[in-house]
Amino acid sequence: MKKRVTLIFIFFIWAIILNAQDMFDARPLTTDPAQQGFATWSPDGEYIVYQYSDMWDTLGNNGLWKKSGNGTRAKQIYQGIAEHPKWSPDGLYIVFDADTGNSIKMIPSEGGKPVNFLPDSIRISKGGLPCWSPDATRIAFMESTTSSLCVYDIKTGSTRRIFKKEGMLPLPGCWSRDGKSILIALMDIQSRKSTIWKISPDGKEPSRITGHHENFYRYLALSPCGSLLVYAAMEGRYLGLYVMPSNGGPSLPLAVTSDAHNEAPNWSPDGKKIAFNSTRSKAFNIWIMDVDIDRIKQELGGL
Repeated sequence: MKKRVTLIFIFFIWAIILNAQDMFDARPLTTDPAQQGFATWSPDGEYIVYQYSDMWDTLGNNGLWKKSGNGTRAKQIYQGIAEHPKWSPDGLYIVFDADTGNSIKMIPSEGGKPVNFLPDSIRISKGGLPCWSPDATRIAFMESTTSSLCVYDIKTGSTRRIFKKEGMLPLPGCWSRDGKSILIALMDIQSRKSTIWKISPDGKEPSRITGHHENFYRYLALSPCGSLLVYAAMEGRYLGLYVMPSNGGPSLPLAVTSDAHNEAPNWSPDGKKIAFNSTRSKAFNIWIMDVDIDRIKQELGGL
């Protein structure tokens, strides 16, 4: 009986793979019926931290979990509602949206007591999408009262509102590898469509990155080498992942499924893997794709 169940599961996963337009092979890291996603890699690439969300949770499983990149050694490091975790580049902390998106907190990467570090004058609602600068000294996030992109300086404890545009939401994605700009999805509140922008940390040099998929939605992930950018765009009713040159240009489908979402990509530090959310198994889980950056560049160059 056990062998039959195993064969059924293998067939099910194979059917999913056949139905997906993936540039490279992908496999599930998590398989729980609860929502598990928004993976963030440790700087050494050994571990992944991700959010666990179950509205019917009675066991205290909701929160942040840490698991090895091969899917073993799962450990809960924070208990409570937690979303969009990001591991600091120095490996010391995890920053995340807490309290159902109404605050931003930080914990040690091994787990521990959460810290509220933003002043009370800064309001967060439905998530601030915090992300670290490459030197781990600043955190970019979206403030809710004025829908502004902000930067918090860890050394000074100061917060600056650096960018806003009427009728738009500046959704932080990631920093450039040199720390000279923050990549955001600038989303129209009415249409929910976005454009990609680079914003300098002082807000004085905003510039648009063009050439991406016209139905770009959000979720930006820059490759470790800084040359490629992965983003999520709508295809009909579902989100798919696409890859393009980081400075603009044509794009290629990376992970697109005809009847499921693929979103929230995150590169491993060595650039050889991408973790992403997918509902292709009829549950909200994390999948891992092995990637070949040289092949991506070659195919982009041929467009």
